[in-house]
Amino acid sequence: MSAVWGICGVGGISNDFALALSHIKANIGAVAASEASRAQKFAADFGVAKSYGSYEELAQDASITVVYVGTVHTKHLEHASMFLRAGKHVLCEKPMGINEEEVREMVDLAKSKGVFFMEAFWTRCFPVIQKVRELLTSGSLGAPHAMSGEFGFVAPSDPSHRLWTKSTAGGGLLDIGCYLLQAAIAVYGCEAVPEIQAVGALTPEGVDKRASISLNYPSGVASLTYFLDANSTDDLKIFCEKGIIIIEGPSHCPTRARIIRHESRTSSTTEDIHHELPSYQSELLDSKCGGRKVNYPNSEGLVYEAEEVERCLKEKLLESEVIPLEESLMLVRISDAIRKELGVVYDVD
Repeated sequence: MSAVWGICGVGGISNDFALALSHIKANIGAVAASEASRAQKFAADFGVAKSYGSYEELAQDASITVVYVGTVHTKHLEHASMFLRAGKHVLCEKPMGINEEEVREMVDLAKSKGVFFMEAFWTRCFPVIQKVRELLTSGSLGAPHAMSGEFGFVAPSDPSHRLWTKSTAGGGLLDIGCYLLQAAIAVYGCEAVPEIQAVGALTPEGVDKRASISLNYPSGVASLTYFLDANSTDDLKIFCEKGIIIIEGPSHCPTRARIIRHESRTSSTTEDIHHELPSYQSELLDSKCGGRKVNYPNSEGLVYEAEEVERCLKEKLLESEVIPLEESLMLVRISDAIRKELGVVYDVD
């Protein structure tokens, strides 16, 4: 039996994920929003038969087998738990939860219900990232011992925007810094919690607008920087014993990487990896999606994440080896420690 998707939330990221589902001809069975009119408009554009003005109605729809949760950070625990309790598989947008307690609660609930659960770190599903991880696993470049990365953009200036308010768990770490943390975990694994140092700047509201993070693992170090008040190239570099991997920006949704293999200090060879994004055909978008377009850079790559979930469900897996739950727990554990260093405290803490 094929998956029947429910979409929880109709914001910008849900739009982009629904486009990805439409591109692979996945079955979207229902859409839910906090306002019925917004759900109806979204459903009409995507040719979805059912729309709901509450998330509870979506949870009660027996025809829905898997739900994408694309609501604001602070609602992930409430909404994902509702669908998990209803026995539905869940793909929850990152960050899965605000702190480790929330993530642990959801992971335990998913396991008790015997349903699939995954954090939507779409980065891991990109072919370029898959190739990089194969290189690291193969050992052909030797062990990685250092990495560096940055990610930043100029956030909206409106002080009421979700990125700037504590009530919506605003700040850079949970929105973009988490991409850098997942990269460090992809390189160094989950065997040890790193030593953590972080310095940065907070807004008067008490959310983080920029920070520099140092992670010291037994086998290597990571130097990571994020910011919401300047633009970056979003490059990521991994330094190995026998070479360097450069994931070209946007490294959180990449199409290019460069592999430099060092034969000696004066001799090296270079290999370029390039994988084009899926091409959304205009006739598909115009006829089935109301002419909607993607909101975020390289969002066509959400196709890879959608395909990974469908693969897992087809194979009756309860989690993805690409984004295992153990790594989601490690990530939020590191994130909590960084917030403590920076002095960022949310109501749920």
